[in-house]
Amino acid sequence: MKSLDADRSSAIILVTDGVANVGLTEKKDFLKLLENKDVRLFTFVMGNSANRPLLESMAKVSNGFAMNISNSDDIVGKLMEITSKLTYEAYHDVEVEFSGVKVNDLSPEKIGSLYRGKQLIIFGHYHGEGKAKVVVNGKVSGSPKSYQTTFSFPKESHLYPEIERLWAFAKIEDLQNQIDYFGQDADIEQAITDIAIDKSLVTNYTSMIVMRSEEFQKRGIEQKNAKRVDLEEKSRQERRANPVQDHRVDKQQPMYSSPAPSHSGNGGGSMDYWSIALLLVLLSLYLNQTVWTRSTRRS
Repeated sequence: MKSLDADRSSAIILVTDGVANVGLTEKKDFLKLLENKDVRLFTFVMGNSANRPLLESMAKVSNGFAMNISNSDDIVGKLMEITSKLTYEAYHDVEVEFSGVKVNDLSPEKIGSLYRGKQLIIFGHYHGEGKAKVVVNGKVSGSPKSYQTTFSFPKESHLYPEIERLWAFAKIEDLQNQIDYFGQDADIEQAITDIAIDKSLVTNYTSMIVMRSEEFQKRGIEQKNAKRVDLEEKSRQERRANPVQDHRVDKQQPMYSSPAPSHSGNGGGSMDYWSIALLLVLLSLYLNQTVWTRSTRRS
């Protein structure tokens, strides 16, 4: 990064397992390092033992992206996905606005950039019911782009109770990222603990106790997780008993009129020399890693 110009936007392509054991090793040091320059980090995380939390956070801070490649992945498909993301313009400075219902506890709080083919998933709480307007604002190469739709928020729904814990997991991840970036904070640690205990999740500050049911009763410990698992299983059985349905909520007013991007040339473009060179480098690294892994297993 020392050779980069401070007044120019640059990109760094990093293919690694993310194991930091020489020089800087703390996650927050890497995150702060990326603030010094206007740089986008595109990292391809190789192997099942890779340090994904570090690399994904670094990519997010720089408004780049991290692509995970496991030992069992279809490498050709992954390379096509990587090339697609790098050769198309990104949707950056993305924000989502709601009107008609009150929303809070959104996660992620900051979206950043969306690259071709990436889904935007936002969890949160809403209050009230009825029709609401949802607007997604952002920019493509500096030009404002906006997408919007209107649909009804139900008073309550018991079809997917699993969403409750998915929100909790995403919120805890956001809070943990704040600790990784700014350092230890007693209030944030307590917030993580409170959410994890309420939703029965294992974190850096909570553990799961496994005992016989009578032992829980003897110690006066409420088995919240058992109740939640039972509720989720009942909902799954209800969904299996009914025919498959389309639960898309914006069918009356679709937010997007064009089909989702694919690798088959939809909305396509040609692959340049730089992209081909990148694919060859990644493929070479993958093959070398595979050979090393296999020979290690034989020994």
